[in-house]
Amino acid sequence: MDKKSHRTALFLAWRYLFSKKEHNIINVISGVSMIGIMVSTAALVVVLSVFNGMSDIIGGWFNALHADFEITLKEGKSFAVDDFPLAQLQQLPEIKSVDEIVCDLALANYEERQELLYVKGIPDNYLHDNHFENMLIDGDTALYKLRQPCAILGSGVAGKLEVNLLSYELMKMYYPKRTKKNFSNPADAFNTQYIIANGVLATNTNYDENYIFCPIHFVRELMGYQNEVTSVEVHLAEKANMANVRRQIADIIGEKYVIKDKYEQEESLYKTMKSEKFMIYLILAFILLLAAFNIIGALGMLILEKQTDTAVLFSMGASKSLIQRVFLYEGVLVSALGGVAGTILGAFICFLQQTFHLVKLGGGNTHYIIPYYPVRIHFADILVVLLTILVISILTSLIPAYNLKKSALYRNTAL
Repeated sequence: MDKKSHRTALFLAWRYLFSKKEHNIINVISGVSMIGIMVSTAALVVVLSVFNGMSDIIGGWFNALHADFEITLKEGKSFAVDDFPLAQLQQLPEIKSVDEIVCDLALANYEERQELLYVKGIPDNYLHDNHFENMLIDGDTALYKLRQPCAILGSGVAGKLEVNLLSYELMKMYYPKRTKKNFSNPADAFNTQYIIANGVLATNTNYDENYIFCPIHFVRELMGYQNEVTSVEVHLAEKANMANVRRQIADIIGEKYVIKDKYEQEESLYKTMKSEKFMIYLILAFILLLAAFNIIGALGMLILEKQTDTAVLFSMGASKSLIQRVFLYEGVLVSALGGVAGTILGAFICFLQQTFHLVKLGGGNTHYIIPYYPVRIHFADILVVLLTILVISILTSLIPAYNLKKSALYRNTAL
């Protein structure tokens, strides 16, 4: 089939779309189909954009807390710093800092209240270098006061333990001994250390509920380590090429270690968010499919109405495949116009929400971290939506177009 035949079929489909019909119900069904596709497309664009906005905000929170790269042992929990090429990494020009980290679960006791928490041992300058001061809601981020080690608590941890920063009450930390254990005396099976609470952070992540930050020397003593670490965090300079630095780090440390970027450190979170977005896409795409099924009825009635025109086209030498494509293109045009209009409408709604924050979370009567629904349009989502409309329109239009074979006019016309 040459390009001229395609242009002819498209031209006839366009004329049929806007020409006056003998039966007004065809116009009504076509209009309903177009409006249904437009509304479904707009909803799809808006919902996907809201997911993008939520992902950007949540990802921004976690990315602010995570190092650019985290290096851990491929097999095992801890490794000796002496065996790790720390100095070589620090010499790379695109690396700003390399921090030793010790982190594991421990039991915290404060005035008879107990919580199982992640205790993260960090260097003295860690909180300052990573701008944790911006997340501080009480106290300060000093890890030592008068040589007494201090803990910086997540806001959820501080709430569960009911910590009073103005009190002289010490927090008692328990960690199972890694070597000698006396099972006849359970209390002797744990290392015990005391620390004072000095600050509270609000990060809006799971750090608030599960983490406390302590000096690395305190955590090493608690967990019975000498110079071991559980991970090494690498922070890059502002304009560093992450892919290039990652290759350089991999060449230096070898295959014994695993490198994770910010997204890989929260892999389960991002996989969950992508899965939720995909499921919402499938649900709305199914609604879009149901809306597009009105095209079948509209095209079926149009085929019956245009039987005289079809006979004239046959007598003028038009092939059966050309006639089929006329009605196929008719259905695609209805879906395409509705899809384009819906995409524009959805983008306009997102623009209004992004600019004027029209839809509030909780109706605007409660205090939320995010006061309104965030939106962000991704060009890739628009392409996926338009491609979905194209596929659905072709599938729904094929049914009435190829049912022409069953019509008496089609069977009685010579090839």
